[in-house]
Amino acid sequence: MSRTVIFQLLRMKRRLFLKPSCSKYLNYFFYHYIATQRRKRRGSYFKRLKTKLTFKSLRSLPLIQSIIMANGVDPVFGVNLRDLMSDDGVIFNYGNEIDENDHERFKFDPHVNFTDDELLKFINLDISDDERDDDSDDRDNDDGKKCKATVLPGLNFDKIKEKMQNLRDDGKIKKLILQQGVGNIIPANSLVTVKYSGYLEGQDNPFDSTYHRKSVSRFRLSYSELIWGLDLSIQSMRKHEVSLFLIDPDLAYGEIGCWPTIPGNSEVMFIVQLTDYNDNTETDDFKLLEPVDRKVFLKIEKSIKQSLLTGANNYQRGQVKLAISEYKRAIDRLENSHLDNDEEENRYNSLLSRAYQNLAVCYNKENMPRKACIACNDVVNKTAKTYFHYGRALIKMGEYQEAIEKLNLGLKMDPHNKEMTKELNLADKLQRFSLIIKQNMQSSCLNVAKLSSDAKNQEYRKIASEFCDNFTINNNIMREPFPNKIDPLLRDIIRKIALLKGIKVTSVDKDGKIDFYLEKSNYQ
Repeated sequence: MSRTVIFQLLRMKRRLFLKPSCSKYLNYFFYHYIATQRRKRRGSYFKRLKTKLTFKSLRSLPLIQSIIMANGVDPVFGVNLRDLMSDDGVIFNYGNEIDENDHERFKFDPHVNFTDDELLKFINLDISDDERDDDSDDRDNDDGKKCKATVLPGLNFDKIKEKMQNLRDDGKIKKLILQQGVGNIIPANSLVTVKYSGYLEGQDNPFDSTYHRKSVSRFRLSYSELIWGLDLSIQSMRKHEVSLFLIDPDLAYGEIGCWPTIPGNSEVMFIVQLTDYNDNTETDDFKLLEPVDRKVFLKIEKSIKQSLLTGANNYQRGQVKLAISEYKRAIDRLENSHLDNDEEENRYNSLLSRAYQNLAVCYNKENMPRKACIACNDVVNKTAKTYFHYGRALIKMGEYQEAIEKLNLGLKMDPHNKEMTKELNLADKLQRFSLIIKQNMQSSCLNVAKLSSDAKNQEYRKIASEFCDNFTINNNIMREPFPNKIDPLLRDIIRKIALLKGIKVTSVDKDGKIDFYLEKSNYQ
């Protein structure tokens, strides 16, 4: 029975939306097939099987007898769900009638649950000749080295344990290095950045995976942010290392487990890639303080400085959202602290200004100009850098005149700042361009005043469409105010055209005067 049929079976399972109890039998069958192929030569182990398939029989029949494919049933589109759930059941037969030309299509289909190489691309275990099946493409090379084989998570954990070493004397954590790291073993209280996937025995899909989320996770070791077994496992790693860990239930989820995903007394397997770490021990010293001490500036000052450093490191690595979280955490802790004297107040203002200023930089990077303006406004000791990012945020908000004023203040503090001059020229250019557009729109309103109603509507729609298109293609701004003193009819048409083009329209009450703005969808 070819591997193509296995993927066909898997597609059928997904098409049928089987109950979990039925789906479990299917999964076990696939794992059993792949594992057996390692040990069986080209024999007749899998012949055409035939039985009656009902939900009741899936729960009661032996494993292999519960999975069969049918005479006249398309394995891609499956069968009628009503027939499958009936008391009579459905008769299935299967064989090798699938066109082998479809193999590649099914292997790389995004709806297939797993492929040999993609699910655990890092797990390459040395296997000997007697463990290798005849269909394997891996052969011993001329140097006599052992071949490599991808191991699926459905393989019995006992088989993997043979390749692993104990991390603890009691054997409750086992480790296999898949890719060597660099440098020294990381400190026990490091702030780590990892990618990982966690598996239960006999399951093809991880119960937790950063790869599925297409992200990384950051944890402080030794602070109970992870299950204890995984925490201890990561403490044994080096930077850029990729390792496989098997963790005993006592150091994982215990007797209770984590229902419904993880049953009690479950051994778990983790594949961990340590991408980066920060070994500064001061970062979370705040958590070690007593609640009363957390409000004393003198006792939290070191942890605040370290939080600012961690935020800067995150920003440099491109983890802007993590940097935002770190700066906001530092600000919250500072603003809840008490000061004893003027000297502490000066140090407090310096740290708070750094935090808000760096927060504004991050907000501008993430195209959140409104939040960047709020952060700049909260900076106590404003610098040229503060005014630069204040002006940049105002440009994105379409407030060109205010942006020019802020940038001029920054230029007075740092007259030779080329970036400041460049941003000032951009603000002036955009202001003049915006003014020309608004003047043209106002004069157009006068020109069409004498036209008929239909002709006026048509002309206004053309003007509104051009206004919205210019806003959309301008990557320098996130918001644009409506021109003043235009025909109310044109303003209404602009609103309608903008909504049709997916542009938000908002209004702001300024001293009793309502101003309308175009806003891009991600404006914050």
